[in-house]
Amino acid sequence: MRSSMPTERSSSKPDYGFLAIIILLVGFGLVMVFSSSFYLTNNDPLYFLRNQAIRIAIAAGFFIIGLKIPYRFWSKIGGILILISLVVLVVVLFAGRTAGGATRWIKFLTFSLQPSEFVKVAILIYLAGFFAKREDAERNFKRYTLPPLVITGILLLLIVLQPNLGTASVIAMLVMFVMFVAGVRLRYLLIITALAAGVFILLVTVFPHAQARVVGFLGAGNYQLEQSRIALGSGGFLGVGLGGGRQKFLFLPQPHTDFIFAVIGEELGFLGIAGLTSLFLLFLYKGLNIAARVEDAFGRYLGSSLVVMIFLYFIVHAGVSMGLLPTTGLPLPFISFGGSALTSNLLGIGILLNISRAKEKAYASDSRLRWNRRPYVPSTSPRQ
Repeated sequence: MRSSMPTERSSSKPDYGFLAIIILLVGFGLVMVFSSSFYLTNNDPLYFLRNQAIRIAIAAGFFIIGLKIPYRFWSKIGGILILISLVVLVVVLFAGRTAGGATRWIKFLTFSLQPSEFVKVAILIYLAGFFAKREDAERNFKRYTLPPLVITGILLLLIVLQPNLGTASVIAMLVMFVMFVAGVRLRYLLIITALAAGVFILLVTVFPHAQARVVGFLGAGNYQLEQSRIALGSGGFLGVGLGGGRQKFLFLPQPHTDFIFAVIGEELGFLGIAGLTSLFLLFLYKGLNIAARVEDAFGRYLGSSLVVMIFLYFIVHAGVSMGLLPTTGLPLPFISFGGSALTSNLLGIGILLNISRAKEKAYASDSRLRWNRRPYVPSTSPRQ
């Protein structure tokens, strides 16, 4: 009979295979930013390429910070990060830069930062630390579920007021994911999900821009989605060739940010989309395996949620471009032009690779794959 007892092993090197995936995605993104934006500035076709390269360099610094700092350090400052997030989101509402009817940015030197992109990482760090410290505690609603729900709810409300319903919705899904892997009772999760769905419907009716996007998605006349579908359909199997896309020439809005997936589909075709999707699926598989092998609960919760965060952004961005979801304005991770999302994502990747260097649990049976506590850590507390 094969034993399922874990034995510890340590790794001093990060997962280089996982790192290679990230390098491929970032490099591919740099190529596509140039291909989708070189015509936007008549006097300087390299403007967006050069600025994206600068943003990659800055984001690489945050990646190194995440890689070098022992990941358990983040569990010690989770509460501080939440307080900073609260202050910054309030500042955004009263002193942020407004564009397109939304106040989501803070001007910093020559850059515009979108704090919500960093707040999502802070929330995941806080939640991972909160549940890890209570791994053996009684999982009742009052002490185990309600406190993080209230804190994240306040932060989500501040993001919604910007308004930024798309980002708030994705973060809400991430909160539910962390709660699931941390062992929050399923009946609580179902009730919270139902309430969140009701709140989402209410918010759509309150904010005109959100209502317009949903109506445009359900009906006809959404210009962005129509042009995105045309771009994807024009690509066929092999695409029209890198740089040869036509929809980006003032037909498809925001081709280097919100709809860069459509440009990829037009220029590289189904084959290019399949290759990109395969990279993200491999990213998901290897990332979750890193989280599954780590010794402590904080590493498992944080690592898995960071991986799901990035993959979820990919799914939403691709779904919007294909007309399967209402327009959200969320970037394609590592690919879209912009610095805030890229920086927060590479910080998260650095933390994840630091986790991959930690002590691992090597299992002799398939129980290694059961990485959240629900299947193999029975609750000894009375049902609440």
